[in-house]
Amino acid sequence: MYTYLKNREYYEERYDDATVAKCRSGERIVNDTFTAMEKKLSKKELTDKLPGWYLHYSQYYFLFVESAAAERAANREVTIAKWMAEDQKKDERLASAHISGGTFCRACGKDMRVVSKDYMRRDNRKEDDILIMFECEACNKRMTLWEDGMEWEGAKRECENCGGKTTSKHTKKQDVITWTETCEKCGHTTTETLDLSDTASEPESVDPYLELDRKRFIFGSDMLFKYDQKLKHFERLAKLNASVEDKVQHADVYDGIKQVKKLKIAQLKELLEPVFTKNGYSDFKLGDPRVGREVSLEFSCLDTKDDRKEYQSKKTLHKAIEKALEDTNWRVMSAGVSYRLGFLSGSLRAYESEEDLKRLVEQRMKKGYVPKVELKEPANPAEKPKGEQNARDMRESVQVYFDKLTLGGVPAEVTLKSGKVKKTSIPVLSGEMNPLLRVVIPMREDDTSVPKFIRDYDFKFGDKNKVSKVQKDSQGREIRRI
Repeated sequence: MYTYLKNREYYEERYDDATVAKCRSGERIVNDTFTAMEKKLSKKELTDKLPGWYLHYSQYYFLFVESAAAERAANREVTIAKWMAEDQKKDERLASAHISGGTFCRACGKDMRVVSKDYMRRDNRKEDDILIMFECEACNKRMTLWEDGMEWEGAKRECENCGGKTTSKHTKKQDVITWTETCEKCGHTTTETLDLSDTASEPESVDPYLELDRKRFIFGSDMLFKYDQKLKHFERLAKLNASVEDKVQHADVYDGIKQVKKLKIAQLKELLEPVFTKNGYSDFKLGDPRVGREVSLEFSCLDTKDDRKEYQSKKTLHKAIEKALEDTNWRVMSAGVSYRLGFLSGSLRAYESEEDLKRLVEQRMKKGYVPKVELKEPANPAEKPKGEQNARDMRESVQVYFDKLTLGGVPAEVTLKSGKVKKTSIPVLSGEMNPLLRVVIPMREDDTSVPKFIRDYDFKFGDKNKVSKVQKDSQGREIRRI
């Protein structure tokens, strides 16, 4: 029979209740923080930046609540197994505890039997020790010993008047227990009572939302899968924001990237051929490209100057190539140029990704390169740049933030210079916030713990009914809704 080891359900409930408590605490922190923020902000400031505030709330909720729930789920089985093993070990130690040698009654000398074994904290010990109680089979006298054979002295209590040693006794009448402490030195007496009747005990309060919160915070395989999806989505969001911030902080570097000439292999050959000839090298050739994580290819040539030594020949060619490729996305590989009997060879590498080009530009800037800044305004200031990278960033932003995007329109009309009224339409982009950025909180009756702007948040945008009645097109003409 086990004293400490319980059935598995006991440990599961113990662990799950702790999970609920941790997640409730995190949820309370987030809600209290944003409720206080909501009260401090003006209505206009809150409304103008509502999507941003909601996104902040979602990120904090993910960090303080959902991540905590996922971590608890990941450690659940290991922790429960550890608790059960510890309690089983305590039971096994308790069962095997005994006093070396025989135990005899001090009153009559007869054998004594074990009445109980219990763990108790012993003075100056970090861990509980085992206390064994014996009872004489002949005269019913009792004796209590620690496992090492030392007699238990009982709980030491001092008289509140003189500090003397006290003795205690108790009496029980029906459901009332009375303790009496008497000082052996001055005779001072204190009395305490405990009423065990049902009428005196208060009913245990019931947590009305415990089962609901267990479903919310105790993650099974489905919820862990959704959490993993959300985690990856927030990583995409963080990477996107870091990219935007990086471009603001290092605008000069990104200006330099735009000015790098990205040459195809045919253009590379066309650029280098006259450079080799001009510096006294003939039979210039490019090998077949090697394509992997990066693109590289070998080059070779012959030195036509008989009086040029090996060192000077290698140095001259290397310097000429570097200068020719300075503002391109190609570089001589680190091995440099090799030389044998007037035959020179080496390898070139192409830099293609934005990260590679960024490092390339940063290296040039360390050597004194300053990107040219275009001061001339474009013909149409409203026109946005349409570079490949800008398009990629825009696509990534749309995928991260939005869902179910639809481009529609509402009927409208415009008056031409001739006075003729022409039918047209006002474009309307509609959609929803990406589901992976939302927070799902079941709203309880009269629940005000969640900030109002979160409770009332509308995930949809682009309502056709809210389109302005009059707008202007790119030519400044008024477009009127019909």
